[in-house]
Amino acid sequence: MNAKSSVEAVIFDLGRVLVDVDIRRLSHSVLAQWPDKDPEQVAEQVMKDNLMVRYNTGQIRPEEFHAALCKKYGLSIGYEEFARLWCGIFRPMEGMEEIVYRLQDRIRLGLLSDTDPLHWSYLSCNFPFLSVFSQPTLSFQVGVMKPDKQIYLQASRNVGTPLEKCLYIDDLSINVSGAKAAGMQAVQFTGPDHLCVLLEDLGLL
Repeated sequence: MNAKSSVEAVIFDLGRVLVDVDIRRLSHSVLAQWPDKDPEQVAEQVMKDNLMVRYNTGQIRPEEFHAALCKKYGLSIGYEEFARLWCGIFRPMEGMEEIVYRLQDRIRLGLLSDTDPLHWSYLSCNFPFLSVFSQPTLSFQVGVMKPDKQIYLQASRNVGTPLEKCLYIDDLSINVSGAKAAGMQAVQFTGPDHLCVLLEDLGLL
């Protein structure tokens, strides 16, 4: 990692970094309609489906996503109940809210996430510290997902900082590699404690 002077903005991933994600809650509720299948495997299948790509890149609306998902996977669930369960996977990531607030007045902060309108609406309402990120970079608004170079370029523009001066933090190695390929500095998130040590070493905390 480069010296402190080379980092002028810290950009965070959202799920499993700023907030925790427990997909088992979704799989054991919505997908429990298939008693003969492993609900967690089905949930992973749904998350990798092209429907998710279209949804996360803003090509279809939440209502269209729900209808297409029900048709494709034989689900029998109303939209309102689906939306409630779809957003019920999030939990606080211990220590991350404190880190964000400690950084707030010390350096520019950004958020870069592959997400959808339902999730973002829920998260922005239920996790007030996310309001610190004044111009988040969200896949459903940008129209591309990580590790596409364009989404990293947009994230750097949204924090008003050159790519090489941005430090990106993500839990997935493929997204960390994508950020580096785009020209950012990047590290893989393994937990708040490790991140604190890193930021302290950079003189940012």
